[in-house]
Amino acid sequence: MKFNFARKKVTNFEYQRNMLLGLTGVLLLILIILSACLFLRSERVIVLPPEVRREFWVEGNRFSPEYLEEMAVYFLHLALDVNQTTLLYNTEILSRYSDTETCNYLRTKYAKDSKKLKQNDASTSFEVKEVTVFPDKNLVRADGVLHSYVGAKRIKEAKKTYEVTFKTCRGRLFFREITEVKENEQEDI
Repeated sequence: MKFNFARKKVTNFEYQRNMLLGLTGVLLLILIILSACLFLRSERVIVLPPEVRREFWVEGNRFSPEYLEEMAVYFLHLALDVNQTTLLYNTEILSRYSDTETCNYLRTKYAKDSKKLKQNDASTSFEVKEVTVFPDKNLVRADGVLHSYVGAKRIKEAKKTYEVTFKTCRGRLFFREITEVKENEQEDI
């Protein structure tokens, strides 16, 4: 009797062990699949500005066109709406958003521009009229009017097109450069 009872207990223990091993194997497989999905998936981060007009998103090294547009207009404002007192501060702000190569270039370029602005008591402002975003290339093209002043007198008003180029690295957007596009170079990208 004790032998049959012991055999039933051993069989029952083996059955329980096999069920738990099977359940552990299934859970381990699910854990491996979820871990692979977690590492291969890029997360979308919703970025909200202080005043919510529209939402922006960041997914891996991709940015929403609205975010690129807003940042390009902001950088154009910092680079082109300048006078002798605001240029150095604007350069500092631009350098915070740029990578190391661009940061050094900006500081040397705007140091020269600052001397010219002080000598001539000059200032400029750029009024954006139209913006075209190329999100695959991290490029924004802005058309507008550049106003140039000496003292308080407006001396020049010209239609200009500028391209703002960005660089992405590890889900972060860096300012690279602003270049003026000549009229004969204005082809669609």
